Amino acid sequence: MRLDQDHATTCARSAKIALTENEAQKYQSQLQELFAWVKQLSSVDVSAVEETAAVRAAYLRPDEPVTDEALVQTLVGAFSDKEGTCAKVKKVL
Repeated sequence: MRLDQDHATTCARSAKIALTENEAQKYQSQLQELFAWVKQLSSVDVSAVEETAAVRAAYLRPDEPVTDEALVQTLVGAFSDKEGTCAKVKKVL
């Protein structure tokens, strides 16, 4: 995939970063190099590499809704700020 300056600008806009024309040009070439490197890495055969403890520690639980209504009420009740049945939390950036 060939990246152009518009791709760099779109990525920056998604990240809420303002770029000058020169920065967009610079980052376009850096993104191109990054994607070429990722493509090169994806061609490596890792089927014989044994999984490490760090990989197993990165396991995430499946995202399943809580169906126990009493638990829902307890969890939502622990928050002072609510919107409907949802707990509101401060934005973390």
